[in-house]
Amino acid sequence: MTTLASRPRCRGGGTARTATALAVTSLLGFGLVAASPPPASATSSTELYVATSGTTGGPCSISKPCSSVSRAVVVANHEPFNFTPVAVNVGRGHFVTSLNFPDMSYPEPMLTITGVSPSATTLAGNGSSAVLYALADAPRMTIQDLTIAGGSAPVHDGGNFMNFVDVTFSHNAPGGALFDDGGAMDVSGSTFSDNALTTTTSGGGAVSEVGGSLTIVGSLLTGNSVKGARTASGGAVYVNDGHLNIIGSTITRNAATGSAGGGAIGIDQSGRTTVIGSTITANTAAGPGGLVSATAGATISFAADILVGNTGAGSSVCSGGGDTDLGYNVIDQSTCSMGTKTKVTTSAALGLLPLAPNGGPTHTERIRKSSAAHDIIPVAAKLAGTRFCSRQDQRGVLRRQGPATSCDAGSYQFAPPVITGISPV
Repeated sequence: MTTLASRPRCRGGGTARTATALAVTSLLGFGLVAASPPPASATSSTELYVATSGTTGGPCSISKPCSSVSRAVVVANHEPFNFTPVAVNVGRGHFVTSLNFPDMSYPEPMLTITGVSPSATTLAGNGSSAVLYALADAPRMTIQDLTIAGGSAPVHDGGNFMNFVDVTFSHNAPGGALFDDGGAMDVSGSTFSDNALTTTTSGGGAVSEVGGSLTIVGSLLTGNSVKGARTASGGAVYVNDGHLNIIGSTITRNAATGSAGGGAIGIDQSGRTTVIGSTITANTAAGPGGLVSATAGATISFAADILVGNTGAGSSVCSGGGDTDLGYNVIDQSTCSMGTKTKVTTSAALGLLPLAPNGGPTHTERIRKSSAAHDIIPVAAKLAGTRFCSRQDQRGVLRRQGPATSCDAGSYQFAPPVITGISPV
């Protein structure tokens, strides 16, 4: 008897992450996590610990944790400064958090805040401010393995570098979830769900990129909205004078209710956006551009994407011009620019299945072997300077499966079952 497992081939035998996360182990029953010992060549870090059982004035040590992330940062700010990274390890639970780095003299070069997992650790807003607000003089930051929820203002980067790995941003409103104001951000393996922007005329129900650089890899944006303001655009993402890369991600069921449109993405002025190997579906706009609304001077490029079921006013999908087809997209209508290598099809022919946990840190929309997006990109095809089939999909699965001569468009790579063993009859 042959035993089959529907497990795709992954590099290294597991789901790859786009940034290196700290390995974790349980500690002393606090539900805490700690970094694995660094390699001998690495610089050691100051380790601090936060637990629901901690104290408000604790030293944040492993044996005497403190009760808030804010307290851990204060402790780090009063340590003898040795200019080494600081790691704050947060245990299971719900922690009301408001970190405001302009109020702190913080000379250490890097701050890492690590939870147990997005389902176990939540940093929650206090009802009147952002969970995290940082300007250019703040340390470089990595936030990972936790949820940020209930922030009345977005996590703010005012010119620094921030890295988010396996973070869930959920129910942050009315200011949206994440705002990059001239900084540099990397987001990987993360989920933005049910966030809303109702307070400004710019846009981005989940993410707003203004004048900086943001890369989103292997992530999900769903159920986000920009509401109210007539000129606000981008139900999921908004870009103004900045540069946004979206790679191997899913953007679905987001909405823009104002007349500016852009159900999924809104772009103003000289904003530049590139979308590669992603799935953008079922986004809606009351104004033009169910997929994207771009003003004069803004540009967006699509490559190897699934772009279906996005509806705006007058049945428009792409509005304002500035959209470029880099090839091998799958789309269901013609208001977007299309080259000869892009395939026009129907939603039914694509056969996208509902969002589900199909492997990896985020939910994806799976395709079957019969999908119109399957095996349409030759392994030799270069998109944005890289052989596309040498990349990974949203889950970390290799695009090229074994000796295949082509791979799939969109954020999900179909992979046949792998024989893991043969049982005797």
